[in-house]
This record gives sequence, structure tokens and C-alpha cells, in this order.
Amino acid sequence: MKVVADAPLCPRELAEHLEVKIIRLTQLPPFNERELLLSRKAGCGFSAAACFEGLKAFIFLNDANDPKRQNSDIAHEIAHILLRHTPVNPFVPGGKREFSPEDELEAETLGPTLLVSEAAALRAYRLINASQHSLLSLSNEWMVTEDVIRWRMNAVGANKRARAAA
Repeated sequence: MKVVADAPLCPRELAEHLEVKIIRLTQLPPFNERELLLSRKAGCGFSAAACFEGLKAFIFLNDANDPKRQNSDIAHEIAHILLRHTPVNPFVPGGKREFSPEDELEAETLGPTLLVSEAAALRAYRLINASQHSLLSLSNEWMVTEDVIRWRMNAVGANKRARAAA
């Protein structure tokens, strides 16, 4: 897999490289729960889930979500897979999902880091600071949410590092 250090990482390419199949909810045959999950009604906030068949990982993805959100969801689930978190049933009665808060925190940290590396976060800061991009235009070009780019720039101390280098 070709990776450019200061560019965002495409989570779909990473999934393909890791041989993690992505199954979109719209690919599944129609059933009541599927329609509810795709509807995005309050209380039905399913985004994605890493699942396993034996040792083979795959991701169920709610493809009704915004494409940038889908990228974050895929990266989050790949983080669970890479960190070898204990699989949990994504679909339990009543719609409540069981998960380890520690595992979620780890995936919430690694997922955005997979999307926007330290070098990419520093580059994003430079591009925005030099008015070559706005946060929104960079988000659109990189297909990563503004929140993820902002979080990663803050996490790597881009502002402080830029001031120190000046």
C-alpha cells in the first residue's frame, strides 16, 4: 500500500490492504431492522461495527451516513481490529450495544490518527495558516471531517510547534 506521510490515509484502501471487507447496510437484503438503522432516527444511531467470521474481520457500515463520517467510522472499526479488541455483538435485542469503555477510548484515539497522521496534521495546519485552504476546503479535499482534522492538529500541538519553529 502506497502511503504519503503528510497526506490523509484512505480508510477504504487500508481496509482493502488488510483484507477487511466492508459490507454496506444497503447491500443486505431488506429487513425491518435494516430500514430502521438506515433511517437515522433518534435512538438508532448505528454507524459501523467490526465483526469476525473465524479470524477474518469485516465491517458492517451504515452507508446512509455522510461519506466523511463513513471514513471516520471505517477508521474507528479498523482501529478495533488492529488493536485486537474482543469482538462484541453489534446487534443485540433492544438496540443497546455492549462495549468496553477502554476499548472505545483506544479506537477513538487510533481511528483519527489513522486518517490524519502527525505529518498530515502539521501540513493541514500550515495550509490553513497560510490561507491556502480553509478547514472546510481541506476537509472536502481529504474526505475527513473538520472535527477530525481540528482534533489531530490540536493533538500534535501544531500551533505550538509552528510558533516554536518561527
